[in-house]
Amino acid sequence: MGVFSSGGVGIDLGSANVTICLENEGIVLREPSYVLTLRDDLEEVLAAGRDARQMLGRTPRDVVLHSPVMDGAVGNIDLAVTLLRTLSEKALGHRRALERSRLAVSVSQGATRVELDALERTVQAAGAKKASLLRSTVAAALGADMPMEDAKGTMIVLIGGSTTEVSVLSMSGIVASRSTRTGSLAVDEAIMRHIRRQKGLIIGQRTAEDLKIDMGTAKDLAFIDNETASLRGRDARTGKPATVEVTARDVFNAIQPTVENLLETIREAFENTPAEMAEDIMERGVWLSGGGAQLDGLGEKLSTMLDLPVHMNENPQDDVARGLCLAASDHRLAQRLIQAGSMFDL
Repeated sequence: MGVFSSGGVGIDLGSANVTICLENEGIVLREPSYVLTLRDDLEEVLAAGRDARQMLGRTPRDVVLHSPVMDGAVGNIDLAVTLLRTLSEKALGHRRALERSRLAVSVSQGATRVELDALERTVQAAGAKKASLLRSTVAAALGADMPMEDAKGTMIVLIGGSTTEVSVLSMSGIVASRSTRTGSLAVDEAIMRHIRRQKGLIIGQRTAEDLKIDMGTAKDLAFIDNETASLRGRDARTGKPATVEVTARDVFNAIQPTVENLLETIREAFENTPAEMAEDIMERGVWLSGGGAQLDGLGEKLSTMLDLPVHMNENPQDDVARGLCLAASDHRLAQRLIQAGSMFDL
């Protein structure tokens, strides 16, 4: 099981999903970051992860669905502990799953001291005895097998659920970084607002996400076909169930402003890259990672905008968890990351 007693465990505790990677097994779990409790008693947990997500929009009035991790930070420590403990036990197959494992958890470069403290308390309360925090973009770079150990600069763009981080990496450390509180969930919200405003239909986040996956694209309007879909929801005026026709162009119009803002953030980060690193990035290109990177045409749009090659793994949503698992499983790698200031033990 590697150099640690029960093997390395990498957990990407994201705003949209929790992804868990185990040494010698790879990605074993990816479930939504939700916890379902009674409305008047948050300690009465009814479900977590996928089980809680399936109840989204279907819950009675006496229960409430929580997202304990928002904007890349822990918002509710108690519920985040429940989420982390429940899903880790599910992934490893036994109670107190983290006690005998070497754990690495991701943390945003832009995390404040308060947010960092909340994450530390969450990880420790979940039962981890040997735990470290690793910067998210460094973890993504490791998981994407991106070159970052030499003195040359390499840029990675990590698009998560609620945050987008752009970092220039060199010698296993972060040379420059920019973080913004927007990500793939903002695209879902844009679709929900647009459908309500233009079609008079209220839809939930799950429906918006499905629409984004099936019909969403960052390609130019001229390349979009006339694909249509029937969308069920609730009439905004009457409150009754209703069905409307939605086209691919409707989805494009809904997400275009959000996508453009995202691309502009990346462009500004590139333009503010240290001059000595810019030439390296021009040579090596940019790596795109995270669940938000899967939006159709986004890589091509970014490549055209920056006039640079853009690289992306087949499953970019797993990059962070894979990188965390590598760091948790390899003592020498962990020490190198600690020396570079990218990783620190709890």
